Amino acid sequence: MHRAAILMSALVVGGCPQGSGDDTGATETASTSATTSSATDEGTTTAGSTSPTTSTTSTTSTTTTSNSTTTGPTTDEVTSATTEASTEATTDGVCELPPLAAEVLMTLGFNVFGQAYEGKPGDVLDLSVGAIECCYIKQPVEACVAYSISPVEGASIDAAGQLTIAPDVAPGATFTVTADVEDGAKVLTTDVFVYTPESNPFVGLWHEVAQLPCGGGVEVAPEVAIQELWFRASGEVRVTWLPFEIYFDYWSDYTYDLPTGELEIVPSGGNYVPADVDGAGTFKLEGQQLVLEDLWLGSPQNGMKPANCGHRFER
Repeated sequence: MHRAAILMSALVVGGCPQGSGDDTGATETASTSATTSSATDEGTTTAGSTSPTTSTTSTTSTTTTSNSTTTGPTTDEVTSATTEASTEATTDGVCELPPLAAEVLMTLGFNVFGQAYEGKPGDVLDLSVGAIECCYIKQPVEACVAYSISPVEGASIDAAGQLTIAPDVAPGATFTVTADVEDGAKVLTTDVFVYTPESNPFVGLWHEVAQLPCGGGVEVAPEVAIQELWFRASGEVRVTWLPFEIYFDYWSDYTYDLPTGELEIVPSGGNYVPADVDGAGTFKLEGQQLVLEDLWLGSPQNGMKPANCGHRFER
């Protein structure tokens, strides 16, 4: 069952399980952070490895009105149009909106799940700032916000927070977006990672449909299926047996090698991290299915059956 359906059913519940990362989808800072980029070392891709870079930052707005509500992940949403804006200088005009109340200012963020964004060359992403309500609703706000992006080559952002990735941007590029609210009252930053299905075929949501027994043989049904295996272009993957609101069981870094089929998933934290995770193995893609061999993502909570030696997932 996908998280989107669970989020809809959870609207009447009101609990707030813990996810990972900043729950406002941004890093609050006084200045733009260093950009990050993917790296390749002898054929091995480390998704989301970081390296500082110095570049020009372009400010593209002084006032914006957020006018959409988000109830789920926004990293892959693509809109059909974008407003033309300068990528070289601050736009003219003075914001005349009244200042936000302190309690509203504290809740501002880019997205519900507290994560970086990802997109393909040519995509348009909504990076408008909104008020994040517990725990999965982004409410529109009218506020004075100046958006800027670094580096300026390859992407632009308009006064409404719509980011456009140029069609010729190479996969692995990373952009840092800054939202300056009310001239420094609150400054938020987030990263946007560019990928293609060819450069990173993992990105997206997968659900478990079978497991591979140790020693070979017929695939078996999972004791409790992993409902979400969520690969991000940033280099993080999240594993959850029973998704609910913003809850994840655990999160990991992952690296892969397309020519050899090697994949390594290393847990870095979580609400429930199984003791029997064995994250080094191989992968193969079979249509809309991902097969992990000699790799075990762990047993479910209160699981009674012995560990197997692989998984089969489907988009």
